[in-house]
Order: sequence, then structure tokens, then C-alpha cells
Amino acid sequence: MNAAPPWLMTPWLIAMKGHPATGKSVVAQALAQRLRIPLIDKDDIKDVVLGLPDANALAYAAMWQIVATQLAVGLSVIAVSPLSYPEGYERARAIARQHAARLLVVETVLPEAEWRRRLDARDPADSAHKIRGWEAMQAMLRQYAGCWQYPIAPEHHLMVDTSAPPDLAVERILARLAANRLDPKPATEPATAPGPGSDTEPEPEKELP
Repeated sequence: MNAAPPWLMTPWLIAMKGHPATGKSVVAQALAQRLRIPLIDKDDIKDVVLGLPDANALAYAAMWQIVATQLAVGLSVIAVSPLSYPEGYERARAIARQHAARLLVVETVLPEAEWRRRLDARDPADSAHKIRGWEAMQAMLRQYAGCWQYPIAPEHHLMVDTSAPPDLAVERILARLAANRLDPKPATEPATAPGPGSDTEPEPEKELP
């Protein structure tokens, strides 16, 4: 087995971000296979708890809890979710800070024509809760009201165009992880936006996919 890259000696939290059908899961899977690190996908959990009240909030809570456990034992981990609200980013920052890990938010984007094609091509049998179709996506964006366009610290943020093959996106991510341009120390800034009844945990993301 190949030795882990030196920059993996300090755990990384790699949080995927992006709208449905922009390639988050495909890139995350390719990256996890390349680095041989755990991948926690919010939708995998939501598939199991879908019949329960507040299934989306439960799925996010479980995802972050499992992510924290991986970091606590010294493993880097990839978390896959839309990360559409700033509360999700603050939660990732808080978890990384708690476990002296480094944070990178990888945001997936696509040219509109390709994004539309992928949404319209989604198989309804793939999942009961994943959005499909361009018109449905536009309706959801109106609900989002631009909430996903929150500021992310430059040292935490990388955008990748997933219209290229996944291997190219993985190479860009690996180069960013290894580069000295990233914050040279684990996250140390305190997170903001605490949730109700808690002095440390931000509010779970709202009930949108």
C-alpha cells in the first residue's frame, strides 16, 4: 500500500458544496478512492431516515456527528452535502477547529447547459428525495433565495468545474491540499451562528435538499 501524502498527517475535513446534479458525489467518490479516506454522504443517511419527521435535519446531524468521529481518531474525511446555508459552513469550521483539523470546502459548478442536461437525465428510481428536472431545480432556487451565496474564507474554498472528467477535479483538489497557499495551521477561528439552546453547535441546515 502506498504511503499517505505528508499533508495528510494532519486530518482534513473536505466538505463538498454545490447544487444537486453538479457532480459532488462523483468527485467525492473519486477523491475518497484516491486518498483511501472515509466519505460520509448526507443523502445516504437521508435515504434511511426519510420516513421520520425532520429527516433532512436528522441526516445533517448524523453526517456531522460521524464526520467528527473520524477526525477525533485522526482520520481525514469527506462530507458530501449541498452546504447551501452558512450554518453548514460554520458547523464544518467548528468541527475542524474542535479536532485541530484543516478545512477545505470544494464547491462544484457546471455550465448551465450541462447542468440542465444532467438534471433532466436523472433517473426517478435513483432516490425518492433527490430533485430532478430543470424546472424543479429553478423552483428550489427560488426557495433558496440566494442563501448559498454566503462568503467562505479564501483559504477554505476551492471551486471545481465538473464538466471535465472527475480525475481532473481530483488533481486540482490534491494540488490545493498539498499547496502551502492553504492556511498552514489547523482551523483556530471560533465558529459563529450558534443554534437555539446551544453555546457551541450552529443550527442544522433548513429543510431543503
